[in-house]
Amino acid sequence: RLVAQVLRAAAGEGAATTTVHLGHGPLDPALVDGQLARVAAADAIVLGTPMYRATYAGVLKEFLDRLHRGGPPEGFASPLRGKPVAVVATGASDHHFLGVDPLIDLLVRFFAAFVVPPALYGSSLTPSPPPPEGVSNPGLEEEAARLGRALVALGEAIRADRRLGDARPQV
Repeated sequence: RLVAQVLRAAAGEGAATTTVHLGHGPLDPALVDGQLARVAAADAIVLGTPMYRATYAGVLKEFLDRLHRGGPPEGFASPLRGKPVAVVATGASDHHFLGVDPLIDLLVRFFAAFVVPPALYGSSLTPSPPPPEGVSNPGLEEEAARLGRALVALGEAIRADRRLGDARPQV
């Protein structure tokens, strides 16, 4: 639901959106190439993942492992290089929110993506006071909308100044 809210907000800012669902894993080899091509063609990315044992899902790790990064001879050609990325994670409790940090580090340092700070984390804990019936957590949903709007704005800034797109991953 949070990823959908991010995408609705981005669409409200004029962005065209589509989703790629990786499933629960392992990755379906027949679909991987098409999914990788969709990431390469996108102007911005929203990565949504459940948190398991304080880290992101293994299927996302497997997908990112297959994403080409390139090296110095190739100019670090990567589908994520210089691209805006929003990260949305969910978990059973608030104790796992720091598990998003390794994913952010990978995106920024290894792929040279621009991650919209600080990422969005939601847990299944009931907020206090409880939200109205049919609403999961109005504060969290507004944070998701804010993240979607910021993702579009960051993408516009990167496209407006080619120097931002010249980011390089750490070697």
